[in-house]
Amino acid sequence: MSTNRLDNQAAFALLAEPAHQRLLYGALKAANVTRCHPQFEDCVTVAHLTWLSAYQNFDQSLPEYLADFEKFAFRKIKWRTIDYLRRQNLRRDHQVNLTAAAAITVDPIAHHDDHLLLHDLLRQLSARCQPGEKIVLTEFFLAAQPVSTIMQRHHVSRRTVYNWRHSLLVKAHRLYQRQR
Repeated sequence: MSTNRLDNQAAFALLAEPAHQRLLYGALKAANVTRCHPQFEDCVTVAHLTWLSAYQNFDQSLPEYLADFEKFAFRKIKWRTIDYLRRQNLRRDHQVNLTAAAAITVDPIAHHDDHLLLHDLLRQLSARCQPGEKIVLTEFFLAAQPVSTIMQRHHVSRRTVYNWRHSLLVKAHRLYQRQR
């Protein structure tokens, strides 16, 4: 018997069973989220949505492979909860404290000067670069291409790309020291 993966009502009916409620809260506990956790309610909501996602993405039919689905759902809930908490912590850590925000001043002229200095440094660096170093400058640093893409595009080894990058950084350091 095949299950309709997009039947949300069936997914939550399966979740309503006491054994699956224990599975959900057990996965949260495995992710170190207990009832006294400050984001417990948010994590429960994420766990419910993850259960639905697991139900929709499980490959086998459910009545025969229920035990496999439970393992799949447990792991998916645990790791998605851990990832959710990690993202929340990163977001919280990068927020500016409101009391400190009053003292922050924005000086657009200073940013413009920094931009001009960087542009001048890049122009001088580009003029002194060898062809391979120019590839790294434009594709790796400016276009944010991964090393593997540069390797494939220019038919060179990873070591070659790293050598180009190293020599480019040495030249950039020398130029920067001269400008200071």
